Amino acid sequence: MYTLLHEFTHRHAPFSRYTARDLWTRPHIAQQMLTFHLDQGTDLASRTTDRIHAIVDWLERTIGLRGKRLCDLGCGPGLYAEQFAEQGADVTGIDFSGHSLDHAETSASQSGKDIRYLHADYLLDPLPGGFDIVTLIYYDYCALSPQQRSSLLEKIRSMLNHGGYLVMDAMGIPSLAARHEQTIIERNLMDGFWAAGDYIGMQRTTLYPDEAVCLDHFLIIEPDQQWQIFNWLQYFTPERLTEECREAGFTIETLAGSLAGDQLDRKSTALGIIAHR
Repeated sequence: MYTLLHEFTHRHAPFSRYTARDLWTRPHIAQQMLTFHLDQGTDLASRTTDRIHAIVDWLERTIGLRGKRLCDLGCGPGLYAEQFAEQGADVTGIDFSGHSLDHAETSASQSGKDIRYLHADYLLDPLPGGFDIVTLIYYDYCALSPQQRSSLLEKIRSMLNHGGYLVMDAMGIPSLAARHEQTIIERNLMDGFWAAGDYIGMQRTTLYPDEAVCLDHFLIIEPDQQWQIFNWLQYFTPERLTEECREAGFTIETLAGSLAGDQLDRKSTALGIIAHR
């Protein structure tokens, strides 16, 4: 236990441990994440339906969706994919959470939407090509290390037809200013989110101002096992996000204060980017 607690209190190098797959594939947590995705009273896992509509409507007005081949990376339960399909896009959704994809496939079938869903890890697995648009929405990009981001942008570029669009969002630097370092220890932390039975949950938030990174480190102690989650978030200036896209061979077309087209200014907590190859 000393070794485990020592690791928990250690200041880890940014992105030195990566556990995102556990967050989305452990059965109990996967069900919790799906519940949060579908809950209109919270934006912990996704946005409200009205906000999703606003994003999709803005993309339709800005780059057009009807008749386009679109791939939604990290599609989750298909909240955006279904809206893209309603706008007339030919949609493929990709996610590594089988639990979320089961919901997405059932929902598409019930609503009569022809959406293809692929169970794959977009960082590791081969991805299909020939798309006019690839989307990466709800700050997936922020959870990746610099190396992962560079590799993923290269893969996305290879997925796109010439002139095709990359659409993604990221957290702006003002969002980091709202975070603060803290340590929380609670029985059944987050109201039972982490395990079905009794457990002790610890959360340690560490800030890395020079790198514009935040770590939420969770240690979950159940009666028969202990495990950890490292939830990294990278925050971006418009200049940094633009430069990373340009280095991967993309040309920036639109940079906004969100993917709903909000005006970008120095107080913007989010960034929305549309770029083409």
